[in-house]
Amino acid sequence: MHRRSKRILTGLGIFLVALAVLYALLLVRATSKLRRAYADLEADGRPMRIDEITPPKVPDSENAAVLYQSAVLLLKSQPAGDKSLFERLTDGRARPKTKAERDALIAQETVTKAVSLMEQGTRRPVCQLDRNDANNLDITRFPEVEEEKLGFVLRDRAQFEIDAGNRDRAWDLIYTQLRFADSLRWIPVPWTQQIRQIRIARACRMMQDLCETAPPDGERYRALEELLKQLDDVKPFIRALDAERLLIGERFFSLSRDELSKFLWKQMGGGSGDALPLPVVKVIHRLAFTFLAFKPRLVADHAAYLQLMNKRVQLLQGPYRDRQEAEQFLNLSHWNALTTLIGYSGGHERRGYSGFVTALRLTRAGLALLQYKQAHGTFPEKLDALGLEGLSDPYAEGPLHYRPEGQGFVVYSVGEDRKDNDGTPQPERRRDSDPRAKPLAYDEVWRFPNPKSKAAGGS
Repeated sequence: MHRRSKRILTGLGIFLVALAVLYALLLVRATSKLRRAYADLEADGRPMRIDEITPPKVPDSENAAVLYQSAVLLLKSQPAGDKSLFERLTDGRARPKTKAERDALIAQETVTKAVSLMEQGTRRPVCQLDRNDANNLDITRFPEVEEEKLGFVLRDRAQFEIDAGNRDRAWDLIYTQLRFADSLRWIPVPWTQQIRQIRIARACRMMQDLCETAPPDGERYRALEELLKQLDDVKPFIRALDAERLLIGERFFSLSRDELSKFLWKQMGGGSGDALPLPVVKVIHRLAFTFLAFKPRLVADHAAYLQLMNKRVQLLQGPYRDRQEAEQFLNLSHWNALTTLIGYSGGHERRGYSGFVTALRLTRAGLALLQYKQAHGTFPEKLDALGLEGLSDPYAEGPLHYRPEGQGFVVYSVGEDRKDNDGTPQPERRRDSDPRAKPLAYDEVWRFPNPKSKAAGGS
C-alpha cells in the first residue's frame, strides 16, 4: 500500500510539474508575442503614451470650448415650453416635429447670440473640452458632450437663412459649421471624430444644395477651398484610434480579475433578459471567465489586440478595402474573444472615412467648376484645368470622374462597389426586401444642376 501511494504521489507530482512547465512555456510564448506587438507599434511610429496625442493645455483666452460652453449655458437659460431652448434644439426626443415650429425656435434672439459665440469660438486656435472618456470601456459609443451638440444649432440656423433667402448669411454659417466641426479634431475620441466627419459631410451636402440658387462669390470660395483642403486629413482619425488603444485597450488589459469579471458579467447582461435560469448563466460566465482570464490566454489576447489596433491604423491609411477584404486584412482569430469584444471594427473606420473624404473632394471639385464657369463662361473639358491637387477618388486609384453635361456638370466617385456606373446616383430608397436581389449599382455623385431641385425646374 505504501509503494502504491508513493507511485500515485510521484505520478501526481510529475503531472503537476508538467502542468507548471506547460504554463510557463505558454506564458513565455504569449509574453514574447506581446513584446513583438509593442515593438511593431513603435517601429510604425505609433504613440505609446497618451500625452503624445493630446495637445498641451491652453489658456481660456485661446480655448474655443470656453465660448461653446457659454453658448450652451445661454441656450439652457432660455425656456421653451417644458424644456430649455438647448434641449428643444439638440435633443432628438424634444426637437420640433414641424418646420414652422423649428423656425420659430431657431429664429429667436437667444439663438442669434449663441451662434455669435460659436462664430467667435471657431476663430480660436484650439478646442479642449472637459471629457471623462478614460473611464468608459464601452468604445462602441462614447457619450456626446453638450458642446458637440451645438452643431445641430448651426445646421438648423443655416437652413433657416437659406429658406429666408439670406444666401450670404447662409454661406457664412456653413463656413462656421465647417470650422466648428473641425475644432473637434483635437479631441482624440473615436465617437467625437465620427460626429465630426458626419457634420462636415452634411455641411458639404448643404453647400451643394445652396449652389443651385447662389454659388459662393470669389472671396467666399477661396476661404472654403482652403478650409476643405485642410479638412482632407486622416491624422485626426488615426489619433482617435491611438487614443482608443491607450485609453481603453491598455486600461482594459490591466484590470484586476475582479474588475474583469464584473465587466464581462455586465457585457453578458448581468443575467437579465436571458432565457436560461440565472444559476446556469452564472456557471457559463464563470467558465468563460476562467478561460479568458487564464494568464497566458489573457497576455496572448492583449498581444492580438495591439496587433489589431495597429492594423486598423494601417487600414485607415491604405487603399480602400470592402468589408470582406478588410476582414481578411485584419485577420482576427475567434480565439481572441476579448480583442473581438473591445477592439474589432470590421474596418468601418475606413468606409466612414472614405465617404467623408468623397464628400469633401466632390464639393471642392464642384465649387471650383462653378468658379471656372463664372470666369470663362463654360465648364472645362477636364478637371485638370482647375489646377487643384488632391482630387483623387478615395475608392479607387485615379482621379474623380467628371464630364460637362448640358448647362452643368457631373462629378463623381465610383463608390463602395469600385465600379464606374456612369454617374448613377444612389436611389432615395434602397431595395432590401429580397436578400437575393442584385446589389444596387450607383456612384457618389454631385450633378449640377440637380434635376430634382426647384431651382433647376424639378418638382
